[in-house]
Amino acid sequence: MNSTAAPTGAHRAAVRALLDAATAHDGVSPLDEAAVLALEGGTDRHLLRWAPGAEEQDLIGYASVLADGTVQGMVHPDHRRRGHGTALLREVLALRPDAGVWAHGALEGSLAFLASAGLEETRRLLTLHRSLGTGPALPAVPASDLPGLRLDTFDAARDAARWVEVNARAFASHPEQGTLTRADLDQRLAQPWFDPADMHVALRDEELVGFVWLKREHPGDTSAAAEVYVVGTDPSVQGHGVAGVLLATALTRLREDGAPGAELYVESDNTAALRLYETWGFEIVGRDVQMRAAGRG
Repeated sequence: MNSTAAPTGAHRAAVRALLDAATAHDGVSPLDEAAVLALEGGTDRHLLRWAPGAEEQDLIGYASVLADGTVQGMVHPDHRRRGHGTALLREVLALRPDAGVWAHGALEGSLAFLASAGLEETRRLLTLHRSLGTGPALPAVPASDLPGLRLDTFDAARDAARWVEVNARAFASHPEQGTLTRADLDQRLAQPWFDPADMHVALRDEELVGFVWLKREHPGDTSAAAEVYVVGTDPSVQGHGVAGVLLATALTRLREDGAPGAELYVESDNTAALRLYETWGFEIVGRDVQMRAAGRG
């Protein structure tokens, strides 16, 4: 088994091939965006398990250990139930006894495997979906209800530094979103899917105080739902309806572009957000579960 913080191009290609195989078999990706971006290198660890005698040619198992202790992993469908997952998890817990291991899609087999290793559920992330082609009309939330604010699209030169500040304050208690740095933002702005017209911002005195960011994996493709990547508002304007105006603007843009639906993710214990999204016509369609060793929650 290899452990590296600097995966080579061959390593990245092997992980992506394994990711495609696991996703096609399970119907859900075992790695989230943060884990995929981490393949570009940094302070994260990557555990690679090769087929016996393959000499880094046939990757059958992989685990991503992010700097914050978040862990995600996978074993090739043709090589499961042979101890490879157990070996990866053992190595992960040796590196990070406090690891938070994700079971994306909350697949029964994944949950049973982690539970059998003594891990317990400590966090649940829900996937919500709203149809845009049919269903209830979008709530009307005119920007004129917010005197002193104007809406615009994201301008990196004007907004990037302020975006990081507002994001940190808006998500101060969130273990991942609230810790994003300017480098993390720049990395996402450089992704092929990024379109500045899909990030709407609310400005007060020409300074960003709120944002909604849409993500379309394949720009121009109207056959798949788009993701409401993140909605955030500065605490100084929270409760003033800014998030509602931004969300209405984003969903209207998606509907006008022909997107069939919108998806977003929310923590299961965020009851206020869940109530808000339910009033906007969103329904729970999936869940991801994070598990930790007993006593580490």
